Amino acid sequence: MHRLNRHRTLLAALAAWCLLAGCLERKERIIVNADGSVELRLLVEGEDVADMDEGDRLPQPGGMWNVRRTTRDTPDGKRLHRLEAARLIPGGVELPSSYAPRGDPLEKAYLQFPGELRIEQRQDGWYYHFTRTYQPRAYAQVGLLQDIAGEQAGKFAQNREEGQEAGLVEFKGVSEVLVRFAVSKVEIFAREAFLETNPNTPQDVWLAVREALDRLRAGADYDRLAAILKNAGQEDNSKVFEELEREFDTVTLNTIITTLQSSSFVVSTSAFRQRYEFHKRAFEITEDLGDDRFEVAVQMPGTIIAHNGDRQAGDSVVWVFPGKMLYDRKVELMVTSRVGN
Repeated sequence: MHRLNRHRTLLAALAAWCLLAGCLERKERIIVNADGSVELRLLVEGEDVADMDEGDRLPQPGGMWNVRRTTRDTPDGKRLHRLEAARLIPGGVELPSSYAPRGDPLEKAYLQFPGELRIEQRQDGWYYHFTRTYQPRAYAQVGLLQDIAGEQAGKFAQNREEGQEAGLVEFKGVSEVLVRFAVSKVEIFAREAFLETNPNTPQDVWLAVREALDRLRAGADYDRLAAILKNAGQEDNSKVFEELEREFDTVTLNTIITTLQSSSFVVSTSAFRQRYEFHKRAFEITEDLGDDRFEVAVQMPGTIIAHNGDRQAGDSVVWVFPGKMLYDRKVELMVTSRVGN
């Protein structure tokens, strides 16, 4: 469950639904050696240790990585949790495309960054071509719904901050925004899972699901939700929204599964549920990555002759970008160096 920023009003918290409180500094140094081997050195820091354990998968002790976890205090009184990891990849061995161990059922849900080192001999020496491509993270479809919900709720929050009173009718409107977003979000993940696990099922099966979700939206107890929102104290904002989000996640998914099980074309929903959980988890990881800061330095043998980095420092090229750069687009790192004959 992602974290809500603290705001003065309940409605402002809803308007910032998609904002995250956690942030990780992710620094990686990649050393390309002349013999084709590659050294990976990773340093991750953050104030909340849960960001390292519950978001994107990071190297774990006991595997192919040498991992050390410590804490340090900053001059301004903060305590930072640190993860340092190192790994040597022999020449000719495929570079890892994620930090998740192979065999992890959610391996593809984590950040993907396939890379390659290609060594080419020319008349004037050996050319080393290193590439790494951070794969795009699907975000826009759900992110747009979050923006719309936040905009609608934000208008009401502004009215309250300007001193306008709000009763159950106004809070009922907010609860309708909440339900509309929550149900639509689950529907997006479920639709992807359904297409993957039931590719040849007639489309009227899914249209029956849409009708069931329309009934769910129309039949929600908005008076109860309005009362919950109105009575929630400022300190309970985050807890209230997390509980309501979990409630509608569960209700919506159960509605979808029940409808699918009533169709003679759907033999089993177990595979569907697994893929749904995959897509839901992948989006949660994408959100967590959004406010992370990436700094990747690649050190090359010989002389660097071309790159697409942000800056060059001697035999190294550095790229710096925020995690939200991965939303629906790839980030490509390229550098070429030459070792003369």
